[in-house]
Amino acid sequence: MINSGAKVTLEETEEGTVISILPETKPWQTFVLGAWAVVWLFCGAFVMLGGYKELEGDGRIFILVFLAFWAYFLFYAARSLVWNNVGTEFIRITAESMDYKRSWNDYGKVRSYDLSTIKNLGMVNYDDKPFAKTYNAAFWTMGGEMIGFEYIGRKIAFGFKLEEKETKKIIKLIEKAKRNVISQ
Repeated sequence: MINSGAKVTLEETEEGTVISILPETKPWQTFVLGAWAVVWLFCGAFVMLGGYKELEGDGRIFILVFLAFWAYFLFYAARSLVWNNVGTEFIRITAESMDYKRSWNDYGKVRSYDLSTIKNLGMVNYDDKPFAKTYNAAFWTMGGEMIGFEYIGRKIAFGFKLEEKETKKIIKLIEKAKRNVISQ
């Protein structure tokens, strides 16, 4: 088992190695995010009910644009709140493939990647983007992916809010599985 603040667990099964990454939030963070989402919902509802009836022409366009931004931030706050409560990332490394599932309370699609086709496996580099690094580390977001690779011309990233130590351990496990596939 990997001991970390990111709640990373490692389990050896008959099918392969299973890595589980659970989001970590403190109770006060969950409460604050939930309270913010509820307040945001009521504020938008009041603006929608009061503003749209009274305004005409350009005022209605302003209200519609405002509500588009409001809905965008409400969606992301609700998604983050749900993810922090029921979300889990699963990575299963077998002899030939790596399976990844972003699970929302057991719902989610398993994506399978052939280990021999994975290229440029490593940590996602946020060094040249300090705002992105800070924003992705904030508790009100789902978080930034820390592990990435190229797979048949596409860039794949996963591992929300992992610390550098845990990221390196997971990358080593995947690299070891890749070497085993290549040596066979």
